[in-house]
Amino acid sequence: MHNLPQNPTRSPGLAALAGMKTVVREYQTWYTGRTSAKPPVSKRILQMSSDSTSRVAVIGAGPAGSAAAMSLLRHSGIDVVMLERYALPRQKACGSGLSPWTLKLLDDMGVGDLVRKEAHPIAGAKIAGSNGEPIELRGDHETAIFLREEFDYLLAQEAESRGADLRDEVYVSDIVRSGGDDGPVEGIETRDGSLEVDAVVDCSGANGTFSRAERPGRTLHTIMGWWKGLEDQSDVVEIYFDTSVKPHYGWVFPETDDRVNIGICYDPGNEGPNVKERFEQFIDRRLDGRLDAADQQGRLTGHPVSTSWYAKKLVKHSTLACGEAGQLADMATAEGIYHALLSGWEAGGVLGPLLQRGEEPTAEALKPYTRRVRKKLGMRLAGGRALMESLRTPAMDMLLQFRNFKPARELLTRTFAGLYHG
Repeated sequence: MHNLPQNPTRSPGLAALAGMKTVVREYQTWYTGRTSAKPPVSKRILQMSSDSTSRVAVIGAGPAGSAAAMSLLRHSGIDVVMLERYALPRQKACGSGLSPWTLKLLDDMGVGDLVRKEAHPIAGAKIAGSNGEPIELRGDHETAIFLREEFDYLLAQEAESRGADLRDEVYVSDIVRSGGDDGPVEGIETRDGSLEVDAVVDCSGANGTFSRAERPGRTLHTIMGWWKGLEDQSDVVEIYFDTSVKPHYGWVFPETDDRVNIGICYDPGNEGPNVKERFEQFIDRRLDGRLDAADQQGRLTGHPVSTSWYAKKLVKHSTLACGEAGQLADMATAEGIYHALLSGWEAGGVLGPLLQRGEEPTAEALKPYTRRVRKKLGMRLAGGRALMESLRTPAMDMLLQFRNFKPARELLTRTFAGLYHG
């Protein structure tokens, strides 16, 4: 694998792991006189184990892709190749929050302890409406912040350790089918060559095009940056339903004891200032003076978030869409990490047994995946839509006025636990 130059925000453990790979490559070059350039994908796929009966390509090495690979590898007779477009580890514009249900799912996947070892624990949240001071909420919800660059890399490495063939810097250009757009998958095309596969799990994210379909939802945008030395940084996240981004929000998420990520999530379809102006307005209104002595780490970065309020059109013959490739993100909170992990895990849980039994993964045979996603994410997706509509009204500001009443505080705590979002 190729690696990016060491990022100053990366944890020492993961940085060391990436550095070891670089040292190995340099030693191979010196010892053999050859570079360690990766062979074409078509040749690499032939090196997969010969006793397997099925081959699956997972497009994307984010949370959905890693979860899908790990889930598939619970079943025998399956080779999994993970194809990531960018060099790993790679930067990702994301608040990097892990909600309580995300941590529970990671436990079920057998990686919860690994994640907690690297993640930064969060004790609560400060919530503010359109105006006024925030209310601080603390409870027994376990939440954490884990820089997405590191989180995604950890999961991808774990999938590789369980048997996935992880390949970064591979751009997948097409899914090849026989018999038209709804026919069986025969293989995939990449810029390095083509390879034959029996099925594809599409985890290509919000910018992916393979699983585009008409779904009830919209694409939100985020812009964010990193700072060290924020004044009054604490062990809670800060969430502001500011007028510059309403019905969505801006945030301050602590990633370490002295580093935070700050960003906004907004609907680009709404009239108003451009993204940079919105961000500057948010900073001026909510963080006035607190960044005066802080050092910005790198440049601002942005990314779309593909959301919906109802899961549909997630399968075709021998293909499943997971995470934001299937628009599985919350319309109000933009939470996507949990949805990506769960959908990837369930995709492997449906596709894996079919291939293990030697059955054809037709669209009909893959329908249980859609049913599982609707069962486990349906209420969250629909609830996100309802929350977004309520945030368009003065309801939030009115509720915050009753901050000293226990029922109001409990309602706020339950409602916004998911805003420590990914």
